Amino acid sequence: MPRPATREEFPHLVDIWLRASQQAHPFIAETYWRARADEMARRRLPTCEVQVLEAGRHVIGFCAMHGDHLEALFVDPEVQSFGHGTSLMAQAMKNHPCITLWVYSRNVRAVSFYRRLGFGSIDEREDPETGEQELLMVWSR
Repeated sequence: MPRPATREEFPHLVDIWLRASQQAHPFIAETYWRARADEMARRRLPTCEVQVLEAGRHVIGFCAMHGDHLEALFVDPEVQSFGHGTSLMAQAMKNHPCITLWVYSRNVRAVSFYRRLGFGSIDEREDPETGEQELLMVWSR
């Protein structure tokens, strides 16, 4: 069951984010992600409602919501594909009547995951930082 994150857990969450981002986005240079780790820890996570999921008292994933916008959903790469992301999203969907998110179009696994949860694509743009195409997806009750 997800629970609210503590600020002391943010460094561990950034580690999960970094490793999972590198794995999920091989089309983006590893240096891009490393250069944004401090921003994630100091600016992005503190402005969000962050829920974590534990297994054996060890945080294995997190979901960060900024209002009704999903800023981040990441599960430790070593424990992916066991339903942890779905558990985190179920909690977010329970607490928010509508959720939007941006996802890289080339991250086919993530796009498929969100579609299975009932999200639909409503817009597309080029990410100005990476030049990659992103989909704006939305879900509502």
